[in-house]
Amino acid sequence: MPRLYAGPRAPGPGPRQPTLKELHHALAKGAIGVVYQPKVACRGTELAGFEVLARWQHPELGAIAPDVFIALAESGGLIDELTEQVLEQALNWFAGLNRAKGALAAVPMPACSLKQLTLSINISARSLGNLALFERLERRCEALGLAPERLIFELTETSAMEDPVASLDILTRLRMKGFQLSLDDFGTGFSSMLQLVRLPFSELKVDKSFVMTAMQSQESRAVIKSVIELGHSLGLQVTAEGIEDRKTLDYLRQSGCDLAQGYFIGRPMAEAALPAWIHDYQAQARENG
Repeated sequence: MPRLYAGPRAPGPGPRQPTLKELHHALAKGAIGVVYQPKVACRGTELAGFEVLARWQHPELGAIAPDVFIALAESGGLIDELTEQVLEQALNWFAGLNRAKGALAAVPMPACSLKQLTLSINISARSLGNLALFERLERRCEALGLAPERLIFELTETSAMEDPVASLDILTRLRMKGFQLSLDDFGTGFSSMLQLVRLPFSELKVDKSFVMTAMQSQESRAVIKSVIELGHSLGLQVTAEGIEDRKTLDYLRQSGCDLAQGYFIGRPMAEAALPAWIHDYQAQARENG
């Protein structure tokens, strides 16, 4: 007699993960792409800049989550190569914004506004000891005519505090050259006030876990308010990411946050989609007063 019920099945193997060899091949073929997520002023309608994010479309596995392939690059010694490829694409695009036939040439924006836009780039803690990487970056910016202060290097709070003495050295060098520094995911780590004051950051980014729960959690709102007050007391700009609705954006505006980023404002998008997004965002901002 056939068995009608054989009990719960043993869990099968999960989806195959990409290998280090496949990532190496993707880098060799230039298969790592980039997208850009807008950052806007909280208390106005101005576009402030973009954050560049890496994307990998695997020929067999499809879209690979950034957390997966970035961790693979870090563990396999490929993170600097990955960072350089992302930077090469992003800097070439960013430098072209001010050209007469640049990517945003058809968008009605003042030239002065274009020259004030910033580009945020995530940097792994594994790269902080590679001075040659940042020297090449500085030379590339000079060749493209990009002022260093228009670039913002983002480090997570945890990675920046792993070795604050070593971080202080390289981060101070970068700040002296004019580059801006952002402490990402702030509020989730264990940095002391002394360490935060010593490290030469120019921006704090409120972790999205607090922003996304701000309308449901008094505790999240308390953290957000504290981060904004702390950042401003230290002369830092404060950015909130993970904004997914207007109520949250309105709350951040009322709380004095400087910049906003999230799906409600704009999802990460290919460069070709940015002119249409800017046009729609400006039109919506005008309608909302």
